[in-house]
Amino acid sequence: MRLNFLLILILLFSCKKEVIPDPEAVILLSPGNGDSCTTALNIDLEESQVTFNWSQSLHTDSYEININNLDNGEILKKGTVFNSESIILKRGFPYSWWVFSKSENSPTISKSQIWVFYLEGHSKSSYLPFPAKLLSPGSEEQVNLDNGRFLFQWEGRDLDNDIISFDFYLGEDIDELKLINSNLTGTSIEIELESGKNYYWKIITTDSKGNTSSSLGSFSTSA
Repeated sequence: MRLNFLLILILLFSCKKEVIPDPEAVILLSPGNGDSCTTALNIDLEESQVTFNWSQSLHTDSYEININNLDNGEILKKGTVFNSESIILKRGFPYSWWVFSKSENSPTISKSQIWVFYLEGHSKSSYLPFPAKLLSPGSEEQVNLDNGRFLFQWEGRDLDNDIISFDFYLGEDIDELKLINSNLTGTSIEIELESGKNYYWKIITTDSKGNTSSSLGSFSTSA
């Protein structure tokens, strides 16, 4: 009887499924968040070589770095097994970047934080404002209204620190957004909305030189 019990225990442990850990998200190191990237190697008047660095992550076999030109939306992707990569980019544009961690033993892909930087151009006298960071509502979030109203919040950032205003757009059709309020100097606005609707909202940021950038988000309201 004792022998049978031991055999059952052995079979149970031998059949136990091995736990495969997911790859961990990396920590971004450089270029820093909100940096002007002055350490980039200038190739010519149009392009510079930027070196990206991030921490090594556990349970990871490879990385994929993504770099988004925030002016035209073009995203450059590159795979690597190292935690550093040098990439040539066009000068005079704001960029965001992030890194995916991948494992050959797990289908899970982990994503780092998203950082932004500005790659200085030739004889640049002013910087474009970074697209506003949309805080609330979050991307594709379903929100509850307070007496039919909702408080929108965002964050502006500019290396010159000369943002002068924001324009707020809202609508149910992404191609027909309506200007709700212009020349806002604050970073929040309360708007009346309808329940059970899908909405898009956009913030246009303007600095003292007339440079602009835009951010677009989507969300829905509870029925």
